[in-house]
Amino acid sequence: MPSEYFPPKRKSLILNIVIALLLIGAILFLLISGSMTDQNILAIVLTSSGLVLLLPLALAVYRIFTISTTVYKLGRDALEITWGLRRELLPMGELEWVHPVSDFETPLPLPFSRIRGSYYGETTIKGLGKTIFAATEPGQMVLIKRENDYLVISPENAAKFSQAYQQLTQLGSLTSVEAESENLRMLWQRVMTDAWAKALLFAGFFSSAILILTSVVIVAVRPQIIWVTLEVVPSARLFLLGLIGLFFGIFNTLYGLLLYLQERMDRKLVYLLWAWSIFINSILLFAMISMSF
Repeated sequence: MPSEYFPPKRKSLILNIVIALLLIGAILFLLISGSMTDQNILAIVLTSSGLVLLLPLALAVYRIFTISTTVYKLGRDALEITWGLRRELLPMGELEWVHPVSDFETPLPLPFSRIRGSYYGETTIKGLGKTIFAATEPGQMVLIKRENDYLVISPENAAKFSQAYQQLTQLGSLTSVEAESENLRMLWQRVMTDAWAKALLFAGFFSSAILILTSVVIVAVRPQIIWVTLEVVPSARLFLLGLIGLFFGIFNTLYGLLLYLQERMDRKLVYLLWAWSIFINSILLFAMISMSF
């Protein structure tokens, strides 16, 4: 049975969570301020700024997911490394050597990282070539040599991990294992080969885009609208409907993709989840137009 090793996560998780919470606070402030102001131009500027911050928030949330799911499984037959939506299964016979970076006199060049304690992705290091990082702690990094590239991981005890590898190589493999590799691009291609999934995802994207664009156009041309309470209010209030649809669509899309890729739910139910987002956007669009004309 493979032994599981985990990287030090606490420091990097706390840092990324703090960044995500700060971004959420800034986004909420900008979006609420934009939807409540009487000045339509200012409303568009504030709302647009809030929407722009959704990108770094998505990156921070995915980094939290990546760190949380990082695990190294070492057995007699293979080394399996999982982080985020990426997975590498490496047969023991393909590994040339495994050493803690502290064994080398020359320090390992680390890839540029905007956040300390979070080193993920592929880079090219002079003298090594292609190197894949799935690590959080530089002091516990382990360098793994394959035929054409290197991998860097950071189990909590680098020396213990290296010793376990040496013992397992002496015992030899029990069964033959083929190398496997999964990454976000391959997973996305798998989704795109499903006609229903592809159609629903693109329909959901366009329905959200139309909803947001319609709210921007109405706010730009009409100073006031009749709200659901039959009150006359600034048209910027329509941004609330657009944002409700946008957030609902983003959540359903990402949650549906996670369920789809991990095959935790019947595909027809995932299709229904994505179709529900389109239905909600259609209702919100109808409500938006009804309050404006």
